[in-house]
Amino acid sequence: MTDVREALLARLFEVVSNIPNMRSAHRNNVDIPEDQMPAVIILDGDEEAATDTSTRPPTKPQVVTMTPGIVVQVQDDNVVLGSVITTFRQELLKRVLTDIQLIQLTGTNGSIRYLGCETDVGWTRTGFAVLTARFTLKYPLKANEL
Repeated sequence: MTDVREALLARLFEVVSNIPNMRSAHRNNVDIPEDQMPAVIILDGDEEAATDTSTRPPTKPQVVTMTPGIVVQVQDDNVVLGSVITTFRQELLKRVLTDIQLIQLTGTNGSIRYLGCETDVGWTRTGFAVLTARFTLKYPLKANEL
């Protein structure tokens, strides 16, 4: 069977890989050369059971919340990075929150929620910016289907 967590992460990677003007996409790799930027990075992130499992049989489905990290790195000395980061944020939100396959993978008891983002523009070096977006993806974990 398929691990829903892995299916969600693989689909998330596919979704963000198609953001316009993104030069590269990576999973769990944050050491991106400048010539591959702008780049989007999916970090597998954490996972937590959303239901109390202490009294449930281990074979019963439980709702799990995963919090993957999505990082956009931009390096360009010739543009105003704030507006570039905003454009990437818009595309990211639109694509992740409306992707039919992601929504279907979360199931009828699941959900996809945008929690917010953090930006870092030029503190570490000129012409460099980072956007870190936070989402939660809730899905049913069925141990007997792993």
